Amino acid sequence: MAVEYVGRRPGATGKIVCLLGLAGALAIMLTVACGGGPRHQDPPQLEFAKQSAAQGSYWFRRGCLKRAERHFSKALEASILRDDLEGMIRALNNLGVVAMSQGRYQEAGEHLNKALEFNVILASNSEQSLALGNLGSLAYKVGRPEEAEELWTEALTVAEEDSSHMGLALQLNNLGMLRRKQGRLDEARLMLSRALDAGKEDGQGPTLANTYLQLGLVAQAQGDFAAAEENLSKALEMDRAVENPLGIARDLKELGLLHQKQKLWQQAFREFDRSINLYAAIGKTQKVHQLYELLRATKDGGGLPESLEPYERLLAPPDGAWESPLCR
Repeated sequence: MAVEYVGRRPGATGKIVCLLGLAGALAIMLTVACGGGPRHQDPPQLEFAKQSAAQGSYWFRRGCLKRAERHFSKALEASILRDDLEGMIRALNNLGVVAMSQGRYQEAGEHLNKALEFNVILASNSEQSLALGNLGSLAYKVGRPEEAEELWTEALTVAEEDSSHMGLALQLNNLGMLRRKQGRLDEARLMLSRALDAGKEDGQGPTLANTYLQLGLVAQAQGDFAAAEENLSKALEMDRAVENPLGIARDLKELGLLHQKQKLWQQAFREFDRSINLYAAIGKTQKVHQLYELLRATKDGGGLPESLEPYERLLAPPDGAWESPLCR
C-alpha cells in the first residue's frame, strides 16, 4: 500500500489536502483535514490533530505502519478531546486503513463502521462515500467481491450526489479494477476513462497514477502493448512526481511484466531490478521474494546479469532488517 503526502514532510506549514492510498490494485483513502486558514489560528488540540494526521500519512506512504498508527491514534485522541466529530471520523478511517494493511481485518471493519456511525450525525456525503469505499476494499481483500461491488457502487452513488471528483475517481477505479479481474474489459475501460476525467478534475497525482495503472493493465489484457506501455509509464511518472515509493515499485514491476511478455528480457530485468531494490528499501519481504522469482525467470529468458547472488542476499537479511530504513 502507498500513500501520498503531496510533497510535504511532517511539520510543514500550508494547506494539507486529502490523501490517497493504494492497496495493491485497490484505491483506498486516507484523509487529512482539507483547507483551513493560517495554521497559527487553529486551537492547540486542532493543530495537534492536524499535525498527527499529516505525520501518520507521511509514514504510512513509506510503509512505516506502526509509526503511522501511533500518529493516527494521537489524532483520534485530540479529536475526542475537542468533541470534533469530523476529526474523529477521519482518524477512524485512517486507523481502519492501517489495520487493513496489516491484515487485522476485524479491527479495520470496526474502525470503518464506527466512522459510518458517527457520520449519521455529521451527514457528510464525502465522509460516507470514503468509509463505504474503504469497507468495499476490505470486503474485496477478505474474498467477498460481490459485497465489495455493492459497497463500491453505493459509495459511487453517494459521490455522484455530492459531485465529488475524488470520490468518483476512487470508486470508478475500484469498479474498473473489478471489471478487469472479471474479464469484462470493455466495461473496465469505460469506467476507468470516467475515473481519469474525474481524477484530472480533482488534480491529485495518486488518483491519476492508479487510473493509468489500471488502464495499462486493461490494454495489456486486450493485446494493445503500445497503449499498455504508455499508460503504465504515465502511472510511473505520476508516482515519481508525488514521491510515492510503493507506487513506483509497483509500476516498475508491471512495466517489467509487460516487457517480459514481449520477450524484451533485458528491459524487463532492469525494471525488476529497480523494483526489487525499492521494495527491499521499504521492507516489503513478500514483494522482494516475488520480484526475485521474476528476476530469475527473466534471466533464464536472456536477461542480465549471469549471477543473481546480489539479489539472494536480499532474501535473507539479518534479524530485524525488514524494518524499513525509512522508518527509523
